[in-house]
Order: sequence, then C-alpha cells, then structure tokens
Amino acid sequence: MYIIFCNIAYLRYYDGRVAGEIKPKSGGRWVQENEDAHEKWNFLNMDGRCFGFVKSIGEEFHIEKFDKKYRHFDETNNVLVIWCATHHERGTVIVGWYENATANRFLRETRCTPVSGIDRYYWFECKAEDAYLLPEDKRTFTIGRAKKDGAGKGFGQSNTWFAESIYAKENIIPKVLEFIGSHKEYRINTLTKEFLDYGDKTSLTKQEEEYAKKLTDDQNLEYLPFGYRMYANDQSADNAYAIAISLNNCYQYSMAIPWFEKTLELDPEDNYVRGKLAYIYQQVEMYDKSTETVKYLLDKVPDEDMDLKDELYSILADNYYFENKIEDAIYWQERILQESKNEELISYTISTMKKWKKLL
Repeated sequence: MYIIFCNIAYLRYYDGRVAGEIKPKSGGRWVQENEDAHEKWNFLNMDGRCFGFVKSIGEEFHIEKFDKKYRHFDETNNVLVIWCATHHERGTVIVGWYENATANRFLRETRCTPVSGIDRYYWFECKAEDAYLLPEDKRTFTIGRAKKDGAGKGFGQSNTWFAESIYAKENIIPKVLEFIGSHKEYRINTLTKEFLDYGDKTSLTKQEEEYAKKLTDDQNLEYLPFGYRMYANDQSADNAYAIAISLNNCYQYSMAIPWFEKTLELDPEDNYVRGKLAYIYQQVEMYDKSTETVKYLLDKVPDEDMDLKDELYSILADNYYFENKIEDAIYWQERILQESKNEELISYTISTMKKWKKLL
C-alpha cells in the first residue's frame, strides 16, 4: 500500500454542493475569489465510483515517488489517499480518505454528456465503497505544516505530501492508520448499496403515498425506497420511469439503464425515454447501443423537426469520436453543417471538425 496526503479546500460534503452549505474555506486564492472548488466533487458517488482532484500538482503527478518501478507507468493502484483541509480552528485536519485507489500520472477527465452536465478532472479514483468522508465533528486528526513543525513533519508548499521522512513513517503514518481504522463507521458519503432495491413489496400507506408525492426533485435518494415498493405493487411504465429518473438524477447510470429499458418494454412508443437512453448509454460508454438507439429515432423524426435532428446528429458524431472512428464522426458533423439552422451549433461544429480532421 502507498500513502499520499492531499490538501484541498474545506467543505462539508464534497458531493457537488457549495452554495447553501458553506463557502469553501482555504484552498488558495482562486477558491476564495470564486467561492468554488473543483474538489467539491471528490466524494460524489458517480456510478459507483469517486473521482478525486487536488490543485497544483502540475502537468504530471510523479507516481514513481511511490516506487521507482512506476517511472514508466501512467497509473498505479493500491493507494491510500488521505484528504486534508484547513479548519478555521483546528488547523489542517483529515476530512476523509480513499482506500484501494488508483493514482494517475496525468490529469484525467470524466465523460461529460448532457446526462451528467459535470465537466470533471481527477488524479485519483476509487470505488464509492472505498471512500470515507467524515462528519465535521470527527475531523479531529491534525496534520502538520513543515514551515511550522519542521521538515518532514507535514505539508510543505505543495498540496501533496508523500510523507517519506523517517519521522513521518515512524510517528505520523502509524497514528493516521489507527485513526482511520477507528473512524470508518462515521462516514457520511453515499454508498452504492443505498440505491438498491431490497425487495420490500409492502404496499404504501396513504400517508406514505402523500409523503412520497411531496418529495422534491433533489430528494431522489429518499424517493427510491417508496418507488421500488410502488412498482412492486403496480408494474406500470410510469412507476418504472420514476425509479429510472431518480437513479439517473443520483448519477447511478448503470443502475438506471435497466429501469429505462423496462419503461420501454411497458411502453414501446415512448421515444422520449429512448432519447434519454441514447445519452445514458453514451455516458457509460455503451456507444453501440447509443448509436443504435439514435438511428432508430432518426427514422421517426419529422423532417421539419431540425432541432431534434441536430441533437441526434451530435450524439452520433460524439459516439464515433469516442470510439476513435473519426471519419464516421466527421460524416455526422457534415450532416449538421448541411442541414442545421442553428448558428451556434454550426460554429461549434466547424471548430470541432478542424480539430478532429487533424486526427486522421
């Protein structure tokens, strides 16, 4: 196991929330001026995984510092990432950690489609079940600063610290491992198992039905147990769709797909759901299914509905691009240029096509 400490802005949840929770504390000048931080997503469960960002690593993360054998590798596994942040009273504290994480040499980008709307970059990734975010009252373990405590006893000027010194290995790391081992039960991040259907087929009471109907669009996780029970007692397309869209809104795309497909089984004419599936297939890199779905829809689109055709042509172009089928991707871009009336899309397509043609 390899260990690295990462210093990030101080937040409560790290699941995308900034407005409405607290303004990001610490994290540097950019964070303070913009009241935002890319690491705000570090503990969001996205399709069963968490993706971690820390600022100021540079163009390359030198994973060979873990072990020289990785000097020619682009990633390494079995990494324990200790996430730290500066609390206004306690100093630099451990806010959470990743176990069994992958560390990447180069900054990576998650797939951003209209489904997620999240344009994210990351250095580290792990299963959601291997991520541990502590509540504020449990963030009590302080990590030193070299400027104050001495060289090898904490973070230097960098936001990453490999804790390579003899002092760190003998005095800090053992205590950190003991701390995280005794605090796992306190984690507050959402695990994949929390989205599962546990087979409860009990009919909803009138009170439960009324409560479920009052849940807002941002309470999808809370709705799911009710939704599963409703479908168990009434296997309608509407109830299947309610589960599908709730899982989708919780970023659980792989779990949402079977429920969208079930919706179509129950209502084969629902092309709106097909349209959503086209994007979700793309999000999870099922490009063949996304392309198949889009081409089915193209046969149904009236010639005058150019807005929808623009959207479908764009999905096809992206699918082929992601599959490294550049000529096919450019073909669908050319269809946009030939048929579209959307000036903004035309301008974007011309710019993108120039970049893609360089890959041929």
